Amino acid sequence: MRKLYLLVVLFLTISVGLQAQVKVQGILRNDLKKPEVLQKAGDPSFTFDDIQYWIGEGSKKAAMVVQWNDNKNPEAMVWGYRFDGEKFGIDMILEIAKVDPRFYVLAYEGTQYGTAIGGFGYDWDNAGTRALVKNNNTTYPYYPIDGKVLTNDYDFDDWTAFDPNDRWYSGWFSKGFWSYWVKDSADEDFAFSGLGASSRKLEDGSWDGWSFSVEFQSFPMADKFTAAEPNAEEPIDFTKGYFIVNEEWFGHTNGSVNFIDENDQVHYRVYSDRNNNEAFGATTQFGTIYGDKFYFVSKQAADAGDTNYTPGGRLVVADAKTMEKIASFDDIGGGDGRSFLGVNPKTAYIASSNGVFLFDIENMKVGEIIEGTGGGSTYSGQVGNLIRTKKYVFAVKQNTGILVIDPITHTLVQTIEGNFHSVVQAQDGKVWGALDNSLVAIDQFSLETSTIDLPENISIPNSWGAWNAGSFTASAKENNLYFFPGKGWSVSPNLVKFDASTHTFDPDFIIIPGQDETYKQIPYGAGVRVHPKTDEIIITTTESGYGAHYQKNWVHRYSSNGELVKTIQMNDYYWFPAVTVFPDTEAPKVEGLENNYTVEDNLIINLNELVSDEDNLDAAIVINMDILQDDDLATIELSDEGILSVSLNADKEKSNTQKTPIEATGEIKIRLDFESNGLVTEHFIDFTINKLGLNSVEKSQFILYPNPTSEAIFIDAKEVAELKIYSILGQEVMAQKLQLGKNTVRMNTLPKGTYIFHFGNETKKVIKK
Repeated sequence: MRKLYLLVVLFLTISVGLQAQVKVQGILRNDLKKPEVLQKAGDPSFTFDDIQYWIGEGSKKAAMVVQWNDNKNPEAMVWGYRFDGEKFGIDMILEIAKVDPRFYVLAYEGTQYGTAIGGFGYDWDNAGTRALVKNNNTTYPYYPIDGKVLTNDYDFDDWTAFDPNDRWYSGWFSKGFWSYWVKDSADEDFAFSGLGASSRKLEDGSWDGWSFSVEFQSFPMADKFTAAEPNAEEPIDFTKGYFIVNEEWFGHTNGSVNFIDENDQVHYRVYSDRNNNEAFGATTQFGTIYGDKFYFVSKQAADAGDTNYTPGGRLVVADAKTMEKIASFDDIGGGDGRSFLGVNPKTAYIASSNGVFLFDIENMKVGEIIEGTGGGSTYSGQVGNLIRTKKYVFAVKQNTGILVIDPITHTLVQTIEGNFHSVVQAQDGKVWGALDNSLVAIDQFSLETSTIDLPENISIPNSWGAWNAGSFTASAKENNLYFFPGKGWSVSPNLVKFDASTHTFDPDFIIIPGQDETYKQIPYGAGVRVHPKTDEIIITTTESGYGAHYQKNWVHRYSSNGELVKTIQMNDYYWFPAVTVFPDTEAPKVEGLENNYTVEDNLIINLNELVSDEDNLDAAIVINMDILQDDDLATIELSDEGILSVSLNADKEKSNTQKTPIEATGEIKIRLDFESNGLVTEHFIDFTINKLGLNSVEKSQFILYPNPTSEAIFIDAKEVAELKIYSILGQEVMAQKLQLGKNTVRMNTLPKGTYIFHFGNETKKVIKK
């Protein structure tokens, strides 16, 4: 009996010892029983040929099976992995998580056994919301970076999926654990592995299975496998859609940019995804596309609280069509970033908290400050928004006014004094500055001003304190301005429309949705911008209530007449949208301008009526002229207003041996550059100058331009006399006495058509558009 007793004790001791030797991902677990190993566990009919979603490249193949045991079908999902060289199980897991936008993991890196896997998740309803919550704290969710959320302990039981519809299990001490099953060929049986994935060396033909042991029960690999469906994003065309630049979550994440494509699909953090998780700086408030580059401006160079993304600096430059990084700058002149403006294809301006600085586009180099623009600090004297017109750059400086800068000499020309908040250019070319209770119209050439008072109870919010680009914006297609009224941080949900032609206001043009809810939608950041090509109005909103409410974000797209076209709810996150930016794909288009002209009298061409830009403001197209071949028989000039003139020089003569009425001939060749937002269209013109003899033909008594015209026509009269205008049928429709020199004839009251201008003994045909 004693011998039998000793044998029983020995057996029990050995049994307990065996149970105590169970390892999970390399860790001894005395509290667990070794999972049951079933022969032929798994789906023997499922082969590599059945795998649909392959990640990686290489000649070797492996498969990964994830089995949640959550009573949902399919029970076990399979991904394929291609590789070369030496790879481990953890490489397969993390590379699949990085590529598949629906798959994500919870990982604990840096343990003595490498990386421990705490949980697997899958966006089951394809809602696009991949995030984890720790200890039920939904105020601060954790979002996967490259498909993984990192923790620093074996606290896997504390984590749940933010979206309850996601497939998710994690655990270690109380909920269960992920058991690891491996085999190195299809013919083998799955065997439980006590090693972690970092120690599991993959072979060509390896199978790795992960099965969650719910409440520590044994769940061997299922007998039915299902191939995961490919869900990788198609290549994004960044020329079709629009961007939303995000401040991001201060203290946690550097700035980012999302892209909404032409099908209203949101692509998140498109810059970081294409640049190895690099981001912008802290609190990115501004972005703009100029030429073929995208410029992002942040207040500070880096957010110290961001442990997931590499900071990019105060200024980041990317390719506008690929989002690939070109350059980045921590220092932009010693101040915090505000905005950016392309001045010409070689030069740009950077607005900052301490002035306006030059930027060399060709050499990607920050230059010197423009004299007279500095003297500011973060909250006093900073420079905000900038606009480029045909002749000047207008820059808003806090507590000072609108600085008028010559974009050729880069010198300060004038300051229009006032506590302005922002500045825009309207469709008709007029510049508008925004004050608290009024709008100031500024002639873009003469700089003459006039003031329009805002209606009672409407004011424009001051965005200087914690600067943002503001909601004051303009349409490129219609002569309308828009803004959200309010004071300080209190902004109305009612978008105001201002007709810049009639000077009338519509205070309730658009009321953003969600105003009947307890927590209402409110505009955030710039809040509104107008698509320069479609004239649609894009409004970005968040939810009132502070704290976790800021995770709720919407994008509303309205037609130009104020009808809601589409609402998009963004993935829950603290995006803090700053400003909407639109692609620029169209170069200026020149129509009706010839390549050859014969000049026998003074010639005037209004170039503005012959050039347009489909996705930018026509009134802001800058025209430059380069004289390739000159001739002293005539003088060619291009005015700031875009009027090209060829004037014969009366005192210049050349011999002409031919017996013709032409006294002298010459030739002028020019190149015109039509530049719109960094895109340039060239146009070459040859002028043949035929100077007529005094006795050959009678000199013209008046010169008129532009022709055709839409409103006014300008006449240079050689004498004082009456001008009479006739319809094509010979009926007199207008008469006006012309003075010697320059005159203006308004035709806006006349219908479109062809008219005959009679002055002295001369007639000319004019087309009213």
